[in-house]
Amino acid sequence: MPQKEELGSTKHDAHGKRLTAGEAAVVAATAATANACLTLYGPGVTFPINITFNPTTLAITGGSIKGDICDSGDWTVTGGSLVGGLTLNAKRTSGAGACATTITIVGTFQSPPSYKGTYGFDGSSTEFAHTTLYCCGNCP
Repeated sequence: MPQKEELGSTKHDAHGKRLTAGEAAVVAATAATANACLTLYGPGVTFPINITFNPTTLAITGGSIKGDICDSGDWTVTGGSLVGGLTLNAKRTSGAGACATTITIVGTFQSPPSYKGTYGFDGSSTEFAHTTLYCCGNCP
């Protein structure tokens, strides 16, 4: 006679499909991801920032910065958080010369969805004021 399953012991994916124990372990280890477009407006600059983040923890896991930033297009978002405000770190991935190698952006959430704060280069986060607007999905 087949053994009766205990209620709640069967594992499913997010769509309702039953999973084997091995499949369930893989699904549990896979973090959800979402994309957002942040547009930083500072003194004479506009930086479109595409981010990838975990919508459960709000940890920023990757992305890129373009626009008026030095060596535009060569900046990779290395991490950060949307918890309690904005903290974003990025590094320049190519280019040489008189450009900074890192940027740190911090801000406090405000309504409409945006962050007001400061940003800086090469270890500073307080060189310039900014307002950064938030929008779901990738930057155009």
